[in-house]
Amino acid sequence: MDGNRADYYIEGIENSKFLLENMKGYFDLHANILEIGCNVGRNLNHLFQAGYQNVSGIEISNYATELLKKTYPDLAQKATIYNSPVEEIITTLPENGYDLVYTMAVLEHIHTESEWIFHEISRITKTYLITIEDEVATTLRHFPRNYKEVFEPLGFVQVYEEAERVKKIVGGTFVFRMFKKI
Repeated sequence: MDGNRADYYIEGIENSKFLLENMKGYFDLHANILEIGCNVGRNLNHLFQAGYQNVSGIEISNYATELLKKTYPDLAQKATIYNSPVEEIITTLPENGYDLVYTMAVLEHIHTESEWIFHEISRITKTYLITIEDEVATTLRHFPRNYKEVFEPLGFVQVYEEAERVKKIVGGTFVFRMFKKI
């Protein structure tokens, strides 16, 4: 399980650049942004350094949260980081509280018994939702889903999809999807 160590997630800035590139033009710098499964905060820090100041994250790992504080101290001071399983915190977040909610390689780990959180994600999302997820791999820790089929019935319309370029950057069988709440 070495490949899943929190300190490895400090690297991979190309993933963060890809996210930012696909957000440009949709959000001003005052947008409220939430990353579900922020790990050590690399993506959030990249957005923060680009001028987005209202960033928040949910992270289950205590170690990753502590590493975020050490690696990105400015982000840690300004951001709201919930160190909790998503299942325990998401119901407490405000309805339509985030202009953007996004995930990168996190929802694929949500067990079928916790699929109720998809409804909660739609509840807290005000405008846009981005998923960058492996929609194919099946393991004991991966539960593949087509996120267009998950979120469109929950009040979203997919406005953009990209697979080829995201596979080259993130790897595997990942798909980038951007949804707008209707």
